[in-house]
Amino acid sequence: MTNISTLRSVISSQLEMKGYSLNSFSHRSGINRGTLSAILNGNPPKPISIGQLDSITEALDQPPGKYYSLYIEECINTDHPNRRRLKAFLLRCAEIGELARIEEILSRLTEDLSYLPMIFATGEELYASGNHEAAILFYFSVCENEKYQHAERLAISQYRLFRLSIGDDAEKNMRAATWFEPYRNRLPEDIQLDGLLHLANVYYTLQRWKYVEVFADELRTLATSIYECNPKKRRFFEGFRAERELVVYYGQSYLLKGSALEHQGKYSEALKCVDGYADLSWFEGLNETGREEVAKFKIWAEANRYNLEVLNGNDAVLPEYVAFLKKHPHEILPSLRIIAEAANMNNFSIDDVLKEFPVNTNFYNWSGNYYVPMVNKDRYLDLIYQLAIYHFRRKEIAAGLEKLLYALSYAISLNNKEHFFKMVPWFEQHRGQASAQQLKEYETLMREVLKDAEMGSGLRAGH
Repeated sequence: MTNISTLRSVISSQLEMKGYSLNSFSHRSGINRGTLSAILNGNPPKPISIGQLDSITEALDQPPGKYYSLYIEECINTDHPNRRRLKAFLLRCAEIGELARIEEILSRLTEDLSYLPMIFATGEELYASGNHEAAILFYFSVCENEKYQHAERLAISQYRLFRLSIGDDAEKNMRAATWFEPYRNRLPEDIQLDGLLHLANVYYTLQRWKYVEVFADELRTLATSIYECNPKKRRFFEGFRAERELVVYYGQSYLLKGSALEHQGKYSEALKCVDGYADLSWFEGLNETGREEVAKFKIWAEANRYNLEVLNGNDAVLPEYVAFLKKHPHEILPSLRIIAEAANMNNFSIDDVLKEFPVNTNFYNWSGNYYVPMVNKDRYLDLIYQLAIYHFRRKEIAAGLEKLLYALSYAISLNNKEHFFKMVPWFEQHRGQASAQQLKEYETLMREVLKDAEMGSGLRAGH
C-alpha cells in the first residue's frame, strides 16, 4: 500500500468509524461531494490541496497537522511534484509551527537542487511576514546546498541568518558577524547597505574599532556610488530593498567612523568625521523621512562636538551640554557615558550632571531612545562601569562597589567578556572594603561564571 493510498485509507476509515456518508461529510467539511469522491475514490485519486486536508482534519475533530506526515508523500512522491502545492504546504507548516515537518520536507527536496530557488523564495516570504523562526530553516537549507559560492541567494541567505542571530549575547554576535563577513560584497547593493551598517554596529558593541572603521569606509563608498551613479536610488522606490533612506547610510558611515576614532583617542580625526554628517541638507531627493533623518544627524553632530570637548578636558561646557540634553532626552544615555568617561580621564567632577540625570536601575528604561537596542545595552553597561570607576576615584568606595557589582551582573547577562575582564580587577582591588553582602554577591556571580565556563557556555547560561 502506498503512502498516498494510506492517507486516503486513514481518512476513509475515520469517515466509516464516525458514521459519515460522503454527502453528510461534504456538508460538515464544506468540500463539494464530487470533489470528496474524486479525492477518496478516484482512479487515479484527485490530489488533495492543503486547504482541503485541513478542512477534512478539522471536520474529523483532529488537531491541525494530524495527517501532515502522510501528506508529505502526496506532495513529493510523484514523478512531477506540484511546486505550488508544495509551497502552500510549507507555508501552512510554518503558520502552525510544524518546524520538524518543514525540516523533513526540505531534506527531501534538496535531493534535487532545482528546488533551491523555490526554497529561497519561500524563506524570503516568511522573513517578510515576520515568521523568522521558520524562515531560518529555509535559509539554512540554501546555505547547506547551494553549490555556487557567488550565488546571490546564498549571500542573501547568509545575511538573513546573520541578522536573525544578533541578540544580547556578545560572543554569539561575534561569531555571526565573522561568519557573514566574507559574503557582504556578494550582496545586491541595496541589501549590502544594511549588511555593512549592521556589521559596523556589531563590531561597535564588541569594541573592535578598526573593524568599525573598515565597514564604515565601505559603507560610505557604497552609499556615495549609489548616490552618484543612480539618481533614482536617492529615494525609496519599488524594488529597492534597503531598509532606510540612502542618506542614513551615508551619514552613518561618518558617524560610526567618528565614534571609532573617538574611542581610540583620535579626537581631531573624529571631529572631521562630525563635519561629514553635521549638515546633510544638500543631499538631493530627500523625502519627509529623509529630512527627519537629516535633522537627527544635526543633533548627533552637536552632541558629539560636546563629547569631544569634554574628552579633551573642557568641563566648562558641561552646563551647556546639560541644557542640550534636557532638550534632546534621547541623547542622555550615549552622552552620559562619554561624560563619565571624560571625568575619569581628566579628573573633573560630574556630580551636578548626575543630580540632573540620576543613574539608577530604572535609568535604562527611562532613557529609551532611537538607537539600536544592542548598541544601547552596550552603552548602558559601559556607563555603569565608568560610574563605578568615578566613585572609586573619588574615594566613594561603597557606591563604586555597588555600581561595579551591578555592571558585572549585567556584563554576564550579555556574555560581554571585554567588560567582564576589565571589571574583575577593580573589585579585587577593593575587596577589603566590600561589605559582607557585597562579597556574597560577588562570589555568587563568580560561581555562576565558573559553572558556565565548565559547561563551555561562555560567561552565562540561563540568563
